[in-house]
Amino acid sequence: MKIGKTFYAADRETWRSWLVKNHKKESEIWLIYYKKASGKPRIPYNDAVEEALSFGWIDSTVKNIDDERFAQRFSPRKPNSQLSQMNRERIRKLISKKRITPAGLAAIAHTFKADSDDKDFTICEDILGAIKENRDAWVHFQRFPESYKRIRIAYIESQRRHSADAFRRSLQNFIRMTARGKKFGFVRE
Repeated sequence: MKIGKTFYAADRETWRSWLVKNHKKESEIWLIYYKKASGKPRIPYNDAVEEALSFGWIDSTVKNIDDERFAQRFSPRKPNSQLSQMNRERIRKLISKKRITPAGLAAIAHTFKADSDDKDFTICEDILGAIKENRDAWVHFQRFPESYKRIRIAYIESQRRHSADAFRRSLQNFIRMTARGKKFGFVRE
C-alpha cells in the first residue's frame, strides 16, 4: 500500500478541524507524525484515534516516510466492523465528554450500545481464577478502574486465538504486573 494524500496536524484541534471539513468527502488520509527524536510537535496517537472515532473513522497502516517522519492511514470505518475493547473505552469517554459526532455514532450503532456494553463484558473463569490465586494480584485487580480491567482482559482473551502459549504468557505478565500494583499498556483515564 502506497502513501496517498497526506495531512500534518501538530495538535488535536487541527486534526479535528480537518475531520469536520473532510470526513464525509474523503476516503482516506495519511496523517503525518514527526518522530519523537525530531523534537517537532505532533499530535499524540491517542488524541488522533479519539478524534477519528468521533467522526466514524479508524486508524490502520503505518509507513515510514523518512528519518524524521512516518504516516498513518485513517479512513471511514467499514460497515459492520467490530470495535476493539480499547476503542469501546475511547468511545465511552467521547460520549461522556460530548465529543462524538452523529457520524461517529452512526458508524458504531450496529456494534456499540453504551448502556449495555458494561453488562455484556464477563471475565472467563480460568482468567479470574488465575488472578485470584495470587493474593496481591487479586487485591490490586479489584482496585483498578473497570475500563482498564476490560481492556487488559479483552487483550489476554484475544491471545487464545494465537496460541495457548501466547495466552499463558499474556496472563502471567498481567498477573505479575498486577501483583506489583502496576498498570501497563496505553490507557488514559
